[in-house]
Amino acid sequence: QALAHVEAYIDFSEDDNVEEDVLSRVAEAVRALEQEVGAHLQDGRRGELLRAGVRAVIAGPPNVGKSSLLNLLGERDGDGAVPG
Repeated sequence: QALAHVEAYIDFSEDDNVEEDVLSRVAEAVRALEQEVGAHLQDGRRGELLRAGVRAVIAGPPNVGKSSLLNLLGERDGDGAVPG
């Protein structure tokens, strides 16, 4: 959401279509996110998962949506998925 606000500010701020305090709200959201991530990093198990990541295997026949599932779980775009 913060990224969307910044992009809107960049794209439309000269047109006065963006609320004046959008950057201050973005800064507040980023600070809150920074604190939340910091708290997770200090929590031993959660922090380890964030630092090291998770290893997983998604197996199945071709063209059944394995890459799509992985992209959904990782909240990523489908760009760059290599079949195989």
